[in-house]
Amino acid sequence: MGKNKFNKFVETIKKEGIKEPIKYVEYNGKKYVVDGHHRLQAAKRAGIGDVPVEKVDLPYLGYKTIEDLLWSD
Repeated sequence: MGKNKFNKFVETIKKEGIKEPIKYVEYNGKKYVVDGHHRLQAAKRAGIGDVPVEKVDLPYLGYKTIEDLLWSD
């Protein structure tokens, strides 16, 4: 998403809030976003601290295993 489009998205989030929950999986006590990265960043930029979330299980979208979420060298 380009900078201008993202800034417009932030303004929309400020006015309308987040309508669809951010989806995450939990692994070793940490939460990993699997759907809603832009919504989460826009909420942070807009100063919204309380966003709707939904825990999901893998596989989800393109994420098949936890290794798909973790960076490794």
